[in-house]
Amino acid sequence: MTRDNGGTAMTFEPTAIQTFSARDVSDWLQVGDHEAYVGYIADEEEGSNLGLAYIRFRKGVAFDFLWAYDEVAVVTRGSLTVRFGAAVMTAKVGESLYMPAGVRGAFDVGEDMEAFCVHYPTDGKAGREWRGPRLLPAEAEIRPVSIDEVWG
Repeated sequence: MTRDNGGTAMTFEPTAIQTFSARDVSDWLQVGDHEAYVGYIADEEEGSNLGLAYIRFRKGVAFDFLWAYDEVAVVTRGSLTVRFGAAVMTAKVGESLYMPAGVRGAFDVGEDMEAFCVHYPTDGKAGREWRGPRLLPAEAEIRPVSIDEVWG
């Protein structure tokens, strides 16, 4: 996929070594009514075996999740807190959180944050193959948004 971000085109090439940043995301999605945003760099549509995305959550974001894939989030700004069962884990800048498929958790964001996320398999493949309980958030709760209008 080719992305044009302010005159700089980024094309994800699954067989090449490359760099990218949140500025390379052209299409951001909002999760429900939360100030929670996800922007994909690559997924199945781009020929990737991994889902590669940035997330940006505002302070106060809190919602449940249940992924159909294994995901690692590397925090690049702020911190990310996840609750699961009686446990609470927080990752700060430079730290990572591992969230396995099928494990229900909840985000509890205490400050504006950004993370780079890698998940396997891709969102498309995981969704097609998932046979567990209803995934959270539901696909219907995710919609396009202009990141420049909501994140300044």
